[in-house]
Amino acid sequence: MYLRILLLFTFFCCKSLLFSQTAVSNPSKSDFTRTLSILASDWLQGRGATQKGGYMASEYIASMMGLYQLKPYSPDRYFQNFKVLEHTVKKASFEIKKGNKTIALSENDFELTPISQSLQKNTQVVFAGYGLSVPEENYDDYKNQNVKGKIVVVLRGFPNHNDTTSAVYQKFKKLFPEENNLEEMKLKNAINKGAAALVIIDYNQNFRLKNSNQNDVFHSLKNESSVSIPVFRLSKSTAEKLLSDNKISLETFEKKAQNLQTASALLKNTIINFSIDLQTRTFSVRNVLGMLPGKDTTKTIIVGAHYDHLGIKNDSIYHGADDNASGTSGMLALAKNWSESKIQPKYNILFAAWTAEEMGLLGSEYFAQNLKNQKILLCINMDMISRSAPEDKARRILSIGTQKETEYLKKIANESNAKLQNPFNLDLWETNGHSGSDYASFTAKGIPIMTFFSGFHEDYHTPRDIDSKVDLDKIQDVLFIVNNSLLKFIENQPN
Repeated sequence: MYLRILLLFTFFCCKSLLFSQTAVSNPSKSDFTRTLSILASDWLQGRGATQKGGYMASEYIASMMGLYQLKPYSPDRYFQNFKVLEHTVKKASFEIKKGNKTIALSENDFELTPISQSLQKNTQVVFAGYGLSVPEENYDDYKNQNVKGKIVVVLRGFPNHNDTTSAVYQKFKKLFPEENNLEEMKLKNAINKGAAALVIIDYNQNFRLKNSNQNDVFHSLKNESSVSIPVFRLSKSTAEKLLSDNKISLETFEKKAQNLQTASALLKNTIINFSIDLQTRTFSVRNVLGMLPGKDTTKTIIVGAHYDHLGIKNDSIYHGADDNASGTSGMLALAKNWSESKIQPKYNILFAAWTAEEMGLLGSEYFAQNLKNQKILLCINMDMISRSAPEDKARRILSIGTQKETEYLKKIANESNAKLQNPFNLDLWETNGHSGSDYASFTAKGIPIMTFFSGFHEDYHTPRDIDSKVDLDKIQDVLFIVNNSLLKFIENQPN
């Protein structure tokens, strides 16, 4: 009898110990409210990555990581330092040559998305329909076309994009639900086919070019490894000058495309000559990284958020309370609670504050490019978790993105959400082909991700995104799901 009681007592103690090893308290409002207010304050000047406020924010975040007794990720305190290049377009030209005739466009006639080097090209032109290659729908605008070294001209949209009731529209809308995703795919196709540049024709006659100085400045990593090509955008009326004399009618092409027929062709006797002259400056920036070492130090889970915002523009502070002081303060709140639990996690947990997200995901991209011997099991990303879209009247919609190949993460999200007293209406979506936030730097490496987002609002990227407008209850509930998803993910990993 005594032995039986002793065994039961031992079992109870072991069970209690096991439970304590997975019990990390969920963040309360006091864990993140003050941090969010400081990050979104006038004092930090909008946290522009290459501005004074960005450096001050990095020092503040590092001090909080030190307070929470996180281990510095690198010997250089909590900072991962690197360089970004800021490029200014000094001059850009675009000429269409048809035989002996030259049509020179002014800089107000086109929009330009350049690459990170000055460039000049004088080459042939291929009209490639919508610029799509979709084998599953038996549609390929590049079929029988050699575009290597040539400039590719494509239409905005996809086959039958004007008829939302058609079966063709429904098929392509399912493949490309967002315009950004669609244009990314067109750019990727052109790059993969070896094109020298991409020209996108906007079929909307009311299309208006942006003010020319809006595209003047862009950024890249100092040693950028990705391949890209410049993108020009023309209005339909301007494009007609390019397509004239080549027997290509946009209306006729669009009608053919409704039946999944394409009519791509080399534009005969047509040459485009363009040049882009850049001026470049170099800036030092830094990610802020702190770690809780795990029992297995060869594997790591990342909990990340970008801390930079738009800084000071035209004497206005873009405070970025929701974008993304909310995600950064949430990341630090989770770091605090995991550290205070005194539990050594099964794997390393890296708490990451990325910089230069607003410049093109550069901080997370630099980190992902410089991974050494660490196996990353999961990257959790929080970008804008404190506001709601205008249509979300109840303020209970939460978007969680995962990859198509990781259905188990959707299950974890649903199970964690169900534990809330007032569960969210979850928008579970697949990130494949998307690159809207820092998660994309990791999906490109085949790393599983969960990205959390609470909705766009009218103050997005304006000076009105201030801390008095955030929904503290929503942040707390989002962090509840993040924390429970993290615990459940670790629990489900094989020993």
